[in-house]
Amino acid sequence: MTLKEPRSFELTIASRLEEMQAVHALIGEAVREYRLSEEMAHWIELTISESMINAIQHGNKSDPTKEATLRISSNGETIEIIVEDQGKGFEFDSIADPTDIANLLKPSGRGILIIRSFMDEVDLSEREGGGSRLRMVKKIRGEDQQ
Repeated sequence: MTLKEPRSFELTIASRLEEMQAVHALIGEAVREYRLSEEMAHWIELTISESMINAIQHGNKSDPTKEATLRISSNGETIEIIVEDQGKGFEFDSIADPTDIANLLKPSGRGILIIRSFMDEVDLSEREGGGSRLRMVKKIRGEDQQ
């Protein structure tokens, strides 16, 4: 008997929020392939949605001539998610803390907080050719899978 490696998923979209429908469809495929529990699937979808919306709106400034790329892969023990944009890039430390009293009513900054609180590893780097590359890793255990 041979065990097959879980599939990897990749999608590149124009930087328009209307393209998020394709992102959600791809997430659904990955969740089924990796047999994630309902709770894990919810948090993975939220994390990916936040990072892709950030790539479209903040990274690429909603410029439809620029692209955002999503890659999802798993080795059975972890799920790795990579989101890339073609924007100017940013530093995590430059984002205001959304839990600070002075920032509670600001409409942005919560996505990164959600990503950092759920994921086990979060690395931001410059993308080859310019832009940002956000790499996120989540460990999955038996109870996270069906």
